[in-house]
Amino acid sequence: MEPLYAKLYDKYDKLKKKKLSEMDDINRDQEEKFVNYVRAAEELIQHLKSENDKLYAEVNELRSEVASKMYAILSFSFGLYDKALSLEVSRLQNLHHEGQNKDGKLDIIPTVSPRIAQVSSEKVSGRSIGMMTRKCSRESAAETNGNIITSVSTNCNVAMTNALAEDLSEKGLSREDLTHFQLPECCKGSPDASATATARATCLFQALTECLLDMKISTNNQTGGLCISALHQSSGYSFSLTWINKAGGEEAELVYRVLSLGTFERVAPEWMRDVIKFSTGMCRLFFQRVAHVIKLHC
Repeated sequence: MEPLYAKLYDKYDKLKKKKLSEMDDINRDQEEKFVNYVRAAEELIQHLKSENDKLYAEVNELRSEVASKMYAILSFSFGLYDKALSLEVSRLQNLHHEGQNKDGKLDIIPTVSPRIAQVSSEKVSGRSIGMMTRKCSRESAAETNGNIITSVSTNCNVAMTNALAEDLSEKGLSREDLTHFQLPECCKGSPDASATATARATCLFQALTECLLDMKISTNNQTGGLCISALHQSSGYSFSLTWINKAGGEEAELVYRVLSLGTFERVAPEWMRDVIKFSTGMCRLFFQRVAHVIKLHC
């Protein structure tokens, strides 16, 4: 029996070694395949990383190109705006000088202001102008009952005319002298004869500005300069712009202060909450940004 057992054991041992050898070959093949897969994956990852870096560089280049073109467009637009404004200022100055040279006196000095028409002449003192402005402000404040946005009313014009008449009477001048002092054409009211008295008294420049900005506009004089208040009615967002004249003929500046964010309280960008000072040349860009925020959240 022992030779039979020895023969069976040898056969078993050979089969076992053969199986182990086959398993080793299979494992070796699998290991080689796995290593090849890992190497190919690393090469692919490296290739994708290089492509990603290349795309990032192209995106940054395109962004810088777009920014430079936008800056060029804005510079060109501001240049055209400044040129048109300079031409308009020159034209108004020429008209002003022509009015001064005619008959040796200045008959009319119009000012572009939605609420206050200032009248100047050799026959009227600064005291009468201050009295007209104060009466106009009191009448307008009584009609609006504390609203942020007001317009020039017919009572304001009547108060100014009465103030002039009183001052002329004190100086011994006739009421016909009032014909030398006129309000600017833009503040004489709406040309629509069917409109009400209040509607006809609204300054045309103010009405046009409100249509362009989709906001209610009002102005008032402060110690620091002329203050312009704007209100977006549907959202309740309101702010003020204070006009500050610079000495030495430098470009005037505007100071932005928020009065109320309204429904934009949680979504308003940080710059809308701060006090901002900018030149009048940047006024167009400022209102473009305000309009963008309003359009985005309304």
